[in-house]
Amino acid sequence: MKKSIAYFAFLICLLIAEQQAIAQSCGNRQLDSRVQTFLKIIGYKDLSLEELRSTPIAQIRLAGPPMIPYPKVDVIRMKITADSIPVLIFNPAHSKNMPIIINYHGGGFIAPLIPALEHSLWQDAKTYEAVVFAVDYRVAPENKFPAAVNDSYNAFKWIARHGTEFGGDTGRIVLMGHSAGANLAAVVCQKSKKDGIDGKIKLQVLNGLPADLSPQHMESSTSYKENAVGYFQTKAACYFAVENYAPAQYDNPEVSPALIQDPTGLPPAVIINAEFDPLRDDGILYADKLRKAGVQVWEKCFAGQIHLLLGLPPNANEIKEMETMVKNAMKEVFK
Repeated sequence: MKKSIAYFAFLICLLIAEQQAIAQSCGNRQLDSRVQTFLKIIGYKDLSLEELRSTPIAQIRLAGPPMIPYPKVDVIRMKITADSIPVLIFNPAHSKNMPIIINYHGGGFIAPLIPALEHSLWQDAKTYEAVVFAVDYRVAPENKFPAAVNDSYNAFKWIARHGTEFGGDTGRIVLMGHSAGANLAAVVCQKSKKDGIDGKIKLQVLNGLPADLSPQHMESSTSYKENAVGYFQTKAACYFAVENYAPAQYDNPEVSPALIQDPTGLPPAVIINAEFDPLRDDGILYADKLRKAGVQVWEKCFAGQIHLLLGLPPNANEIKEMETMVKNAMKEVFK
């Protein structure tokens, strides 16, 4: 009996050691000099949880870079489904039979699709030679969980039926999410699997994924401890986002997609992580969970970088590498 207990304890230690090795295998704690300059230029300052709570939500939503102009003829603005979900449709090539990218924006489940993001969405359509559908899902605290999930999922189903009307090929659909949007993209993939329509999604691209929103995880995660403050995305900001979006519902896989019991059969995934991101380990561990379930994964943790690779110029090698990863994955899954 004692030998069995000792052996069981040994296996647990091995599992913990394996998870820690996975979680910590990124970079040597040297912040990219370009990112350091970026943080200085924008006058970055950490805000405590108390300071965030006392800041008007409208002020938080307005934060962001200035809008970069792009040809307005390249975008269609409309509302879809019975819930009138706003969607922006980018097709700079004005062509047909193109892959469809459904984009779920970041913003901590609090910020809507702000104008400052539109140029990057337009650029994604050009970079990936695709039609980009950007979903402006409802946000908290006015609309708590599951509003954003419902909008994201219903928009996906509508686009899967109507995408050809806007130049898209509904047989080649990619879900792309950034930060909170990566959470929603992962959840949409899981819901589509549950409903038996996951075959419509050929690839999920998850950048800066919040995979486990529980306080227990935030307190135990190595990357949350290492990057709690000082690197734009903070532990306090993560807590603030969760308490506004889905308080006390952390054990629901539609809030914390890493809690899915059986990820077998989920769409292939590109998962992008950054060394100086509190959410780094979420992405790394979710990638590992998918791999163990037989899901094809392309995963990269970018050393020296912060959340969403912010602060890098558009022509940075890291940005090009990320884009190449996505392009190669799209080629692979579209065969």
